[in-house]
Amino acid sequence: MERLTESNPSWIDDELWERACEPDCEEIDAVYRKLKDYEDLEEQGRLIKLPCKVGDTVYAIGFNNNKPIIYESVVLSILITEKEIAFNVKVDEFGINSKLKQSMFDKTVFLAKSAAEAKLKELRGEENESSN
Repeated sequence: MERLTESNPSWIDDELWERACEPDCEEIDAVYRKLKDYEDLEEQGRLIKLPCKVGDTVYAIGFNNNKPIIYESVVLSILITEKEIAFNVKVDEFGINSKLKQSMFDKTVFLAKSAAEAKLKELRGEENESSN
């Protein structure tokens, strides 16, 4: 993503800047500095955007007796390693814990039940076509 802030902005203490942003200089300066901090973290590879948070419900497509079904799960924890980001979830229907990789989101794991249902419908359609 293109930076919106400068690493060493020359105008931060400039008198012209002070006059231009009156009366909200402190607020604008704080917003700028916060955005700069986020952009610095992003450049350093230390800022990540997660698809969900602990406590969220996710909908994963799995198989039961070779038939695709939707499993509703609650995110218990998030594990970040050098190789992957994984979400430890509790599958409500079976009371078991499972691990979902971030790469599964929007493919077989969804944040909305409607998105999971649409993907399940698509899978079942492919299943019907292959059995013909």
